[in-house]
Amino acid sequence: MSNIDWNALAEKAATQTDSEFKNQLAGLTSLKTSEIDTFISESNITNTDALSVLKEINNATLSNDQKANAIANIQNGVGFLVKLVSKVV
Repeated sequence: MSNIDWNALAEKAATQTDSEFKNQLAGLTSLKTSEIDTFISESNITNTDALSVLKEINNATLSNDQKANAIANIQNGVGFLVKLVSKVV
């Protein structure tokens, strides 16, 4: 996942329909679009903010504490992360 241009993806997400965004996110993960739809809906997060959370998770230059603080500052970021982890674990 380190070769993904998260900024470009976030900009694109701002203009995509929810369906296009979910399909693209499903293509990057092993999750189904229905699962993505559920946890995005349950966490009340925007496409752009969801990508911001994923970008922070992927940032290899930050410590776990720095990532946690950054995600906490994203609106509904923690809820999204909890829902995402619950699908992965």
